[in-house]
Amino acid sequence: MEDKLITIAMHNYARAEILRTRLESEGVECYLKNVNLIHSVVSGGVKVQVSSRNLEKALRIVEKVSEQWREEYQDEQEEPTQGIQKILVPIDFSDYSVNACRYAIGLAEKLNAEIKLMHVYYNPVVNSMPLTDTYYYQVNMDEIIREIEIRAKNSMEKFYDDLKEKIEKEGIQGIKIDYALMRGIASEEIIEESKKYNPEVIIIGTRGQGERENDLIGSVTAKIIEESKVPVLVIPEDSIYQGIATINIMYATDFDDSDYHAIKKLISILSPFEFRLYCVHIGTSDSQVWDRVKMDSLKEKLLQHYSDYEIHCSIIEDKDFLAGMQEFIREKYIDIISMVTHKQGIISKLLNPSITRKVLFHTNIPFLVFHADK
Repeated sequence: MEDKLITIAMHNYARAEILRTRLESEGVECYLKNVNLIHSVVSGGVKVQVSSRNLEKALRIVEKVSEQWREEYQDEQEEPTQGIQKILVPIDFSDYSVNACRYAIGLAEKLNAEIKLMHVYYNPVVNSMPLTDTYYYQVNMDEIIREIEIRAKNSMEKFYDDLKEKIEKEGIQGIKIDYALMRGIASEEIIEESKKYNPEVIIIGTRGQGERENDLIGSVTAKIIEESKVPVLVIPEDSIYQGIATINIMYATDFDDSDYHAIKKLISILSPFEFRLYCVHIGTSDSQVWDRVKMDSLKEKLLQHYSDYEIHCSIIEDKDFLAGMQEFIREKYIDIISMVTHKQGIISKLLNPSITRKVLFHTNIPFLVFHADK
């Protein structure tokens, strides 16, 4: 193999120098490129390069140093985590909403959490029109809005009563359920309510009434996933709640710094249950060295902090992202897929309608999404 220089990191000058010193102290020759000698302190594009023959050793050293920097940052940003105490369940009275409520009730019963149902009914947009028609239009619009409001209120009360009756018939006790009815744009009102109610998780069913046939994940659900700071548990249309025993959960990682906080929150949510956590990265042969180093670092940290839990770390090398994911799901009997939102990462692939159809809706597996900024 031809010996060539490979860029393994890019930092400001101060951090690049720290890496160079660490690498050379462990016998890895290192070069810095793009150093601003006049304003070296503020330079932000210094490349750290090593010979290809030392690549894996150098990457492991860089990962250890990077891990120290991550821990310093996380110690400053760390917030206490807690289990689930409040569950927000947006509903539209469809079968998918009923299914989402089954999951919410199962979690609430196990965790002694409360549930808040919410429904957002349509707020008609008032278009401009001639002044001569304004009075007639306003009266007619008031009647329409009133009719929509009454229908939504009746539907909510019936849904709530049916749910309470089901809980009583199944002998489930100790679950507090409330509901809220709001007018507006569904995704905006749900996000706003999550800020006020402050739940630990939002549970929502997909493919509600009125969704277009090809809008598989649902525009409302997609918007909530993208903007909510609260973890979102999405229940695909044919996913059937069958009780909670041992949970096999797959956490799909792109080795982002936000993985650590997401996994910590995930384990906090799962801790009352028996579970197996599989941290999985779908990679290719082109990135196998870097993937292996990153996965080893993640595995070491998880074993250090969560040795009491059954955690497995795996790299799946497959050029076909979907095929690799589906095979792992089948092999390990995965119950939930979990991930962090990224504009250009795993979530962007999963929110693609054709991929969602193949991965999420054909497997009927719920997926739990954490926001990258939390």
